[in-house]
Amino acid sequence: MKVFVTGGTGFAGSVVTEKIKSSGASVALLERNKKKIPHLKELGFEVFEGTLEEKDAVSDFLASGKFDAIINLIGIIRSVPDFSFKKVHVDYVNTLTNLAKENGIDRFIHMSALGAAEGSDSEYFSTKYEGEKLVENSGLKWTVFRPSLIFGDNAAFFDDLINLVKTRAFIPVIGTGETKFLPIDVFSVAEGFNNSLYNEKALNKIFQLCGPDIFTFEGILDLIMEIMPPKKLKIHVPSFIAEKSLNVIEKLSPSLSMSFPVTADQIKMLNHDNACSDGMEETDSILGLNRKPLKQWIKEYLLR
Repeated sequence: MKVFVTGGTGFAGSVVTEKIKSSGASVALLERNKKKIPHLKELGFEVFEGTLEEKDAVSDFLASGKFDAIINLIGIIRSVPDFSFKKVHVDYVNTLTNLAKENGIDRFIHMSALGAAEGSDSEYFSTKYEGEKLVENSGLKWTVFRPSLIFGDNAAFFDDLINLVKTRAFIPVIGTGETKFLPIDVFSVAEGFNNSLYNEKALNKIFQLCGPDIFTFEGILDLIMEIMPPKKLKIHVPSFIAEKSLNVIEKLSPSLSMSFPVTADQIKMLNHDNACSDGMEETDSILGLNRKPLKQWIKEYLLR
């Protein structure tokens, strides 16, 4: 098995690619950061140096490598003019599915997001949905994963919340704080991607990925403060005020907005529960998952 992976050096991607490689597959990574490439090669990865903008060069690389599958893990949480949600979540997916077909690679596994929906008020969720539909309609043997929040060492979302609790005298909570999440550990996500490569039961299916426990957004903050006291005062900020304020800042001063920990689009995302619509029994059975509780991990992480 030889696999070409895009987005394979980020938080989740690095765990996914290491799992796939350790299971015996040959893994080639798309990487634009020249500084990372020597270390990746030391770890045993083949590397294509460049971006998906270089379609002909990527196609030549795929044609010469006799690849069996493409895994797309590219995703962004903050849209900027030269690297927008549409470009990354839609245009790049279109490029990859076309490259797969052009080079006889019929297996395609794609990272989407729980909450992806047609016409969502969140551009992140709506473009993730558009990308999904491109994969589903590609004619390839596809699998799509929709994870809830992913936790693990160096997960930006959780690190940001931990830093907020550590450094602030009081904790701002946008909206009601009652948005529901079922966070899933990154190793289960990696297990799902890896096992789907070899399992025909995973073909042409969308898998929602959720952890065993449900938390509200405010509940996650409370959990962090329970493990890392003292408990601090929480102050609720109406979501419409926060969203409108950030919209103004993002339009008038994009560079200043980059210093804020959240975006206007992320506030829209917080208005939607992020929980699986069905139980995980069938997914666990097909993909062999052994999902870990958030509380167990976060306690270990904070007390190291």
